[in-house]
Amino acid sequence: MLSVVLLGVIFAGVCAATLVRPLGLGGGWWAVGGAGIALATGLVPISSALTGVGNTWQVLLFFAGLVLLTVALAEAGAMEWLMDRAERWSGNSPRRLMVVSLLLTVGVTTLFSNDAAALLVAPIVARRVAGRGLSSVRFVVGIAVMANAASLVLPVSNPVNLLVLERDHIPLSSYLLQVTPAALLAVLLAGLALTWLLTRGLPKTSSPTEPSSPDRDLGKLVALGALLGVLLGADLWAGASGLSLGPPTLLGGAVAVIIGWTRGGMSPLRSVREGRWSLIPLVAGLAVLAAGLQSAGPLAALAHQLAGQGGFGAPVRVGLAAAGASAIANNLPAAFLGMAGLAAVGQLRRLGIPLIAGADLGANLAPTGSLSTLIILAPGAGAGSVRSRHFWAAGWFAGPLGLAAALSVVALAR
Repeated sequence: MLSVVLLGVIFAGVCAATLVRPLGLGGGWWAVGGAGIALATGLVPISSALTGVGNTWQVLLFFAGLVLLTVALAEAGAMEWLMDRAERWSGNSPRRLMVVSLLLTVGVTTLFSNDAAALLVAPIVARRVAGRGLSSVRFVVGIAVMANAASLVLPVSNPVNLLVLERDHIPLSSYLLQVTPAALLAVLLAGLALTWLLTRGLPKTSSPTEPSSPDRDLGKLVALGALLGVLLGADLWAGASGLSLGPPTLLGGAVAVIIGWTRGGMSPLRSVREGRWSLIPLVAGLAVLAAGLQSAGPLAALAHQLAGQGGFGAPVRVGLAAAGASAIANNLPAAFLGMAGLAAVGQLRRLGIPLIAGADLGANLAPTGSLSTLIILAPGAGAGSVRSRHFWAAGWFAGPLGLAAALSVVALAR
């Protein structure tokens, strides 16, 4: 029992360090350190650690490819190009700019993940809004909440989704039939709520900024767009065939960097340096710790109580528990805990999808709920003077509505 308590303390410490970043170190450093302590002290057997990392290595390949794709898109100015057209459509209306910013967030999140939306969309929208002489707080908060809401749409929309799907080999068809309709409903409800809340009080007119990328290499953008279309098709084919999304995504990321390099952009080494790689050691470290917790009696007992005997209540209970854990400790650790508990009682395949829905949408219940929100709220992130209190107001206005609707649809679909 003492070993379980100590391992739980290490896991909780890693979660806290991921949120507050002591010594300025990212969560990846603390996760690897915690896993190292657990291995050195025998709290996690090496065989269990290898199994835990082995269950996630394909997902780690996907993350690596996603990092390269994000860097290539940023270097090519894809978001700047899209924002030029968004501002052209919005004209002098800040309210229309809010709507198009939310739609752009949904698109980027759906295809590239909520972290990509935080890195690519939020800073650019904040700069464009500030250029109009407006406060960027409403826009950035809307992007943060909408990124979490849209992170449920496809398996690639959130790292949590792929982790759970790969862990117990849940078919892509199950996801598309059970989760995507619920996710689209959650996005619609969250979008309507945010539009009503965040456009109130906005001025009716403002002067749009000048296009920032008139000399952008359209050939490079077209090539990247074609690559992304092929990659999306390859990922969907791989998922439908029961194959991992990791290898095609990593290959696509490498090709995207090569496209940028051959057309006179940044070098491959610069792409590697500027990528946000901390997610990979964070996932690996948490996988090791979760592998040790899978044999913990209290966690298995809690999972057994939540899973119950089946019916409508079990998916709702698991989803709400995952949402609460996400709000407290971030949805990535919450997903690992949920996977460990449900796997221990043999219920992960049956209740993995409600776990995903709760972990994804529960992130809107607190500023610490997802890494994408932490990126946006981080000091110096370029997203303006956004504070946690701003997120609380919008997240609790739009979040529970989408969460309740999604969990209801997921439970009924089972």
